[in-house]
Amino acid sequence: MKKSILLFMTIFIGTLTYAQTIYTVDNRTQSGAQFQSVQDAVDAASTGDIIQIHPSPTNYGTATINKQLKLVGLGHDPITNDQGLTAKLSYINFTGNSANSTITGLTILNYITTTGIINHIENIHIIHNKIYGISIGGSNGLADSWIIEGNYFTGTYTNVGSGATNDGWIIKNNFILGGISGLNVTNLVVNNVFFSNSNSTSEVFFSNCNATIISNNIFVTNANMTEFAQSNCTNLDFRNNLTYSYVGNTIVALPGTGNLNNTNPMFETTPTGDEDDFYNNDYHLANGSQGINYGTDGTNIGIYGNNFLFDTQGRPDTMPYPISIHINNSVVGPGQNLNVDFSAAQKQ
Repeated sequence: MKKSILLFMTIFIGTLTYAQTIYTVDNRTQSGAQFQSVQDAVDAASTGDIIQIHPSPTNYGTATINKQLKLVGLGHDPITNDQGLTAKLSYINFTGNSANSTITGLTILNYITTTGIINHIENIHIIHNKIYGISIGGSNGLADSWIIEGNYFTGTYTNVGSGATNDGWIIKNNFILGGISGLNVTNLVVNNVFFSNSNSTSEVFFSNCNATIISNNIFVTNANMTEFAQSNCTNLDFRNNLTYSYVGNTIVALPGTGNLNNTNPMFETTPTGDEDDFYNNDYHLANGSQGINYGTDGTNIGIYGNNFLFDTQGRPDTMPYPISIHINNSVVGPGQNLNVDFSAAQKQ
């Protein structure tokens, strides 16, 4: 029964991806997937292929990507699956010829990393995932032009570091618990929500950064923060950002231009004491918010600005997701068909 449903989903998605080969991974027994291991699927795939990783109660472990691939889950919020499951990996590591790869719809319990770089690892796209952090080490300028967008970063201090020698990173429309390190003048940090729930009065959101443009972000806290601190940073360019303390503390004003210091962003739903409850809150700006159309591009500040389709559930943009599966005849005899009504949709 599971096999029939899985094959139907694969055929349906395959009609939208044309020449690319899709490999399915499910580590549950009798799932009908082609692989139980993500790494085995990566090893079997060719450049440009898609690996669809199904929700499971069991962690898929680690995966090293050494070619251009797209790893896809159904979303990182358990509500996207009727069994309350997501596709979880401990680490994803990029190496070799993995430039132009994409990671979307997954839960990464620890870091996305790079090691053993021989060729360029450029134009990596990390979108709509739940991630502890990203740590780029020893890249020597060979990991340029990464786009990090629409993710939920869960680390107390998230090291989304591109390294001072890597250019063209764009970190946008993410919900980030913690800070960012290692950016330079070619990198952009735009339309994120940074949330501090630590006990420190001095919160370091940026470290080891030089002349980075930081615009249209919202920096909020429901803890002890009073100072927006920087560690070993020079000439950071803050434009049209907002700061606010939910416990009534006055936060030292940001440097730069057009910043809304100590201003309530007026999110749609942020109950007192639970302002960082990511899956249950609504971080759209409510009517009357000063952040509406206040971005440097004329759109809202925060994660729903910049004309980005932010999705709290982490569903991929270009892949359909299941809405319902109804089995009409759960008992079938030999040679008979299993009749299944399958409904899916795609984000608009």
